[in-house]
Amino acid sequence: MKALITQLLAIPLAARRLTFFAALAFTFFMAVIPGEADPTAFINDKLKHALTFMVLFALFDLAYPKQPAAWWKPLCLLAFGVLIEVCQKMTGYRHFSVGDILADGAGILGYLVLWVVFRGSS
Repeated sequence: MKALITQLLAIPLAARRLTFFAALAFTFFMAVIPGEADPTAFINDKLKHALTFMVLFALFDLAYPKQPAAWWKPLCLLAFGVLIEVCQKMTGYRHFSVGDILADGAGILGYLVLWVVFRGSS
């Protein structure tokens, strides 16, 4: 795992940040398209939220490595999840879901647990 992290950190910082912001934009896009246009509709919605936010947190840590898993990162991601839900409500064809926000939080917590486990094993 340490070798993988070393290789990922060797990617230029600008490319890691671009990837993170592209992932945020893609996540937002997928969240506000009509449900029938979602090619991942066959996957459990809460699982998609948890996995998406776990990956977003990993990309966030790679994009801003000086403060890995800092307190502001999970708050920013959770705020992004709330923003998505508010925007979904505004579309008229999607709805606000507290359950989705909780699933986002579960993904964030899942990443934090993995971060602690792998950090302790190195």
